[in-house]
Amino acid sequence: MKFNMQTEDLCSGVLSVIKALPVRSAMPVLDGVLIEATKEGLHLTCSDLMFQKECFLPANVEEEGKCILKGKFLAEILRKLPNEPLYAELEGLILKIRSGRVRQRLQCIEFDEYPIMRAKGDVVDIKVNAEQLRNMIEHTVFAVSQDDSRPVLTGALIEANADLLTFVATDSFQFAMTSLHTQNSDVEKRTIVQGKVLNELAKMAEETEKDVTVSLTQTHLTVQVNDTRLTARLLDGNYIDYKRIIPKECKTRVLVDTAELLTITDRAQLIAREGNNSILMHFEGSTLTVSAESFVGRSEDTMEVSIVGDPIDIAFNPKYVINILRSVTDETVYLEFNSPISPCVIRPVQGDAYLYLIVPMRVY
Repeated sequence: MKFNMQTEDLCSGVLSVIKALPVRSAMPVLDGVLIEATKEGLHLTCSDLMFQKECFLPANVEEEGKCILKGKFLAEILRKLPNEPLYAELEGLILKIRSGRVRQRLQCIEFDEYPIMRAKGDVVDIKVNAEQLRNMIEHTVFAVSQDDSRPVLTGALIEANADLLTFVATDSFQFAMTSLHTQNSDVEKRTIVQGKVLNELAKMAEETEKDVTVSLTQTHLTVQVNDTRLTARLLDGNYIDYKRIIPKECKTRVLVDTAELLTITDRAQLIAREGNNSILMHFEGSTLTVSAESFVGRSEDTMEVSIVGDPIDIAFNPKYVINILRSVTDETVYLEFNSPISPCVIRPVQGDAYLYLIVPMRVY
């Protein structure tokens, strides 16, 4: 293998694909980035067997070949090289690199075959505007569970039904749902995608202004943006019947200023986190009072709101309130309540682009 290209281009490609490296692996080959030099250019691949990322780079290839180098180590090496043309030549298990005045010899990982992921079976394509896709992911994926004991909740549900695309995520304490009307009028699909994969897909969507096609099979998701391709294994299992947990009616509806409530909640959590990490919201008349108390002191804030229905006192973990309010771009939202122990619903004043739930805390 023998090729040359700009050091900066190779570094960008490696930094992109190593996002798919496993945190821990019993297979040395998966700690590396597969570099394949072909007549078309350079092909980089990293995988953790659930998530694979590939990058195609233009390069002047004199001799075809392939090797595997420690992924994170290679990225650090490339970041410290001068931004000049890079010349690479493989001799056995040694990759010789020359960039400017720098000469380096890198030990490759010995391997027989790299485990490439390939999607198989019937394909369903969902075409979405890149910016809208990124917004849907960012406004939902924060709610996926970090607890591996319930693997299905570490992913988000993607549901395509006629022209409506819906993303749903929950960790049992917070619930997020975003919806978007698309041009995919004949598509019906329901699948679960790992949160890590969706975060990476959102970053890829930032790199284009064109529509993004998400290809789904029975077992895999595949997306290609420019010269980068992402392939991921879908999560097995049945997602919760989320429609059953959304309240059909409410006894109290409150119109609030999103930014002001976020500021007050953020201020209250400074006190709350030193105690039982709860804040109390008291809704009455035209006033919301947010208070928190712990051994370091007490905080109390008020703001004007518009309340329709019964007064209510309800307690929350401020982290979940902040997560959701940071995802809302509307100036005002509705908060809907039924009781101090039932979920609070956060929905837009107009339309149905999103819906959030927060499970309250029991405070004694």
